[in-house]
Amino acid sequence: MTAQEILNVLRAAVVADALGVPVEMKARGTFQLTGMTGHGSWDQPTGSWSDDSSMTLCLLANINEQGSYADLMDKFERYMMTGAYTPTGTTFDVGRTCAHAVRQYAINHIEPLHCGDTAGNANGNGALMRIAPLALVLKNEDNQDNRFAVIHNYTVVTHGHLRAIMGSFIYIELLRDLMMGMSLRQALSHVQEALITFVATHEKFASEAATYQRLFTPRFQQLPATAIRSTGYVVDTLEAAVWIALNHHDLATGILAAANLGSDSDTVATVAASLMAFERPQQSVPTDWWDQTLNHELLDHMMQRSRPSLGRKNDELTRKICLYGDWTAL
Repeated sequence: MTAQEILNVLRAAVVADALGVPVEMKARGTFQLTGMTGHGSWDQPTGSWSDDSSMTLCLLANINEQGSYADLMDKFERYMMTGAYTPTGTTFDVGRTCAHAVRQYAINHIEPLHCGDTAGNANGNGALMRIAPLALVLKNEDNQDNRFAVIHNYTVVTHGHLRAIMGSFIYIELLRDLMMGMSLRQALSHVQEALITFVATHEKFASEAATYQRLFTPRFQQLPATAIRSTGYVVDTLEAAVWIALNHHDLATGILAAANLGSDSDTVATVAASLMAFERPQQSVPTDWWDQTLNHELLDHMMQRSRPSLGRKNDELTRKICLYGDWTAL
């Protein structure tokens, strides 16, 4: 990816987040977005982006600085407790599982890789929403187990259940294949084949991989909107985002369609925008939408300084994660 293309994909996710924030938790069909709005569900100014983008900025900074897991959790703590990495200096819309993980780290002094809740009811999309930049780091990492180790460890700092880990793995593998020039349909077929190999040697993940199998069925794209759930459950979010990306080739139209699904509109739109932008990185979001997003000083600083390091192989990051993170011990 070129520097401009990386900037396009990072901006697409933030714009999608900001479009979805005012209608988050609203029922599908009770509203119709046509552009950037404000207030609504969280009573935030037009162009406000949520925890999706704030925690992604934390990850971007951590990657750029080749920071430790403790460094990442320190950034999450600053976001949650002091309003760092936010559009207005005010934190809002922190997910329950993410908040629990930050408290585990900051208050109970739990090691970062053990902070993520492993309970079955902790399978929200709070890791999925922030993890897309890892695909840029892992583009040139050919070893699947190494890629999984990285994805695993950056997931479990907030979400420790195998299902959430598997969702992050599928998502990043799709993004990586899109960067390789595959269409989303081709990427789905490739990841499906890769999962067969993966679960054959990592059987503990077999049942969790099965929860995502609807993504890979031949007629998934043709499902009606009524069959697509857009909740904060990680499986629902990934399905909704992939369904949107399969059915929309225009970035702006797809982002609006994702936000208009309702429920967890900001995160579904964020994930869908990343899929669409990674597939067609030459596309950019409408200028007026980007111009309306808040705190460009922070966004531009984080995105511009991240671009040089994100596009190439980061052997030190991979080595460090694989050395200090034993995902096989789960």
